[in-house]
Amino acid sequence: MWSDLQTTAVPEALLTPEDMKKTCLEHFLMATHFLKCYSKENQNEGTFKLCDTTIRKWVWHCVKKIQALKAEKIVLPQHWNPTESPNANETTFTITVDGIHCRIFEPSHGRYSKNPEHYSHKFKQAGLGYEIALSVFENRCVWMNGPFPAGKNDVSIFRSALKANMKGMGIADKGYRGEAALLSIPTSHDTEQVREFKSRALARHEKFNGQLKNFAALSEKFRHGLEKDQMVEKHQSCFEAVTVICQCQLENGSPLVVV
Repeated sequence: MWSDLQTTAVPEALLTPEDMKKTCLEHFLMATHFLKCYSKENQNEGTFKLCDTTIRKWVWHCVKKIQALKAEKIVLPQHWNPTESPNANETTFTITVDGIHCRIFEPSHGRYSKNPEHYSHKFKQAGLGYEIALSVFENRCVWMNGPFPAGKNDVSIFRSALKANMKGMGIADKGYRGEAALLSIPTSHDTEQVREFKSRALARHEKFNGQLKNFAALSEKFRHGLEKDQMVEKHQSCFEAVTVICQCQLENGSPLVVV
């Protein structure tokens, strides 16, 4: 990943002039430590022997640079089907799709004491939701969309963007009912072989979601950003940076299981 940061052309639109400065390896490691451990600033001062202002400046600088690698690492494939099917009527599964929620402090509603828009049914707290798609036949995350308020259901998020970009069939859980033309969910009508295939594909996707949550910046309640818009922007930077890191892990010795 450090090599990619030196050789990949990062779109200038994604970074401010300050961010375009050359980054040293120490700053890069500080950023990955921040994403992995999500330590508080007083803890980081003792670890890195630097003041909190300096740590904060370079951590967010490097997080944004890692995030910018999304343009190179997380892309939809040019050809969805791994091989040409001999049977024109045969279904070719291409991706798995699932949503993932991350905890945040509940944003103020402005009128009511609770903000149901951000309520996550997964952990009964406020959160942000993202959509992840993985290639079934490659060790690659090919799609990432978000953040959305956690109260928005997965199928609505799918219809907002990914649906228009899909070819072939995807595999998803029962939260995606109503999109049978593009997403196949496990049903009692599946043959034993198809049922096993879908089960392994969805378990593989959950494994990748678990890799994302191994980073404390996503698994713990997010505490950065005083205003709602600032918090969402910072959380998106962290989520996309972590996804890029996990994609690099898939490419360098930590592949997912073969479906």
